[in-house]
Amino acid sequence: MKKLLILGILFIYGINSFSQEERRIPFSTAISAHIVKYNQRIDAAYKDDDLERAEFLFDSLVTNHLNGTYMDNFSVNPLKGDPLKLNDYEKHIFLITYAAWCVPGVGEIPALNDLADRFHDQIDFVVLFWDTKENLKSKSNEYSENIKLVYVNEKTNQDSYIVNKLKHALGFPMMYHMDEERKVLNIQKIVTHHSSETLTNSYTIHFNSLSKGVSLLIADLDAKGLLSEDTDTDLSEDKMDEEEGTTKRKKKKKEERDEDGRTEEERKIDEEFEKYKREKDSLNSRRDNR
Repeated sequence: MKKLLILGILFIYGINSFSQEERRIPFSTAISAHIVKYNQRIDAAYKDDDLERAEFLFDSLVTNHLNGTYMDNFSVNPLKGDPLKLNDYEKHIFLITYAAWCVPGVGEIPALNDLADRFHDQIDFVVLFWDTKENLKSKSNEYSENIKLVYVNEKTNQDSYIVNKLKHALGFPMMYHMDEERKVLNIQKIVTHHSSETLTNSYTIHFNSLSKGVSLLIADLDAKGLLSEDTDTDLSEDKMDEEEGTTKRKKKKKEERDEDGRTEEERKIDEEFEKYKREKDSLNSRRDNR
């Protein structure tokens, strides 16, 4: 009898443990349960000009209530082709929510492009614009071809329940880091800086911020045994500089000026123009001699 009782207890415990492991809380459910109280507290913090507390409240919401939830499978629209569902992406996702009227730091997109060019084989880099197709088109040439640009028109999207939460609850621009099953690993705000910041400093600020999300996704891939053996996980700027050394040297060479104050590109243009003039003068001379 005792053995049956013990087996029964173990069976019930096993079922409960399995149920807990399999329980998946949707992101929309979690954010709906906590956003009202969060907004009340953060509004009070901003009213008191307590930016440190506001930052703490955001981090607390993400860490205690949103990380570990599963992102709802909502629809997005690429510039070309049919609408996609979030689950159509097969890799880990680095998602950034944006809008065409947002003004990014001068170094933000270059830093994102560099990271996407290097890690797109392991991670899907997706930039989601809360905007129209026309407005996204005007921005598309700024991004690397290894970044998937999509848009959501809130007025026509069928998944308004999650779109409303993503767009309005936490605001944007925002970064969402998700694994291959759309489990939220972390959520971060896009860093900002003064508009007078130089390109070099802006690039460094954004690279350091964006690379934290990439490192988190790479670490999760590695822990699950999904990381390619040949993937170089060194995210230091020195490493990026080393990989792009040839390009940077060429760029630097192009920017160097000769004794006449011309860059290499300007000199080549002048040489081509001189060549064109010589050929044209030669043709004109032949016509005159006929």
